[in-house]
Amino acid sequence: MSRFTNNFKPFRRPEARADAREAMDFLQSAEKLGALLPTASRLAQLQQACARLQPQVFAACHVVNLDNGQLQIAVPNAALATRLRQQLPRLAAGLRENGWPVEEIRLKVQVMAERLPAPPAPAKRPLPASALNSFSELENALDSDPRNETLRDALRQLLARRAS
Repeated sequence: MSRFTNNFKPFRRPEARADAREAMDFLQSAEKLGALLPTASRLAQLQQACARLQPQVFAACHVVNLDNGQLQIAVPNAALATRLRQQLPRLAAGLRENGWPVEEIRLKVQVMAERLPAPPAPAKRPLPASALNSFSELENALDSDPRNETLRDALRQLLARRAS
């Protein structure tokens, strides 16, 4: 028998992201990770408070840490950091009004691990029969010079792919 609890979760596709509730459930189920639960819960609540005060900005930013009155926020790029830096006094005041002991806010620009969907594969457009005939004629017209061998091979491959 295994001494570990059965907390296996199947592979999750990149577009289906885990939410904070699933992370909390996982931390509650693991004994050694249970010590992280109060900190994770506090940071999740702080993230929600920040999102309520600055919803447009915090769709992409994440609260990293709150230690000794210093709040650290991860920002995905410098442009958003500049925009958020202008709103820091209002954000800090709003957090203090909500009971968060925030004296200073520091921004850390870091690339977030957000995966974009793969671009669709370009559609293969069929070549007209006249184009295929022209490529075939070009292949046959090339002399036996070794310098033409690469072109001849490329034409053969193109014709073989398009013929099937």
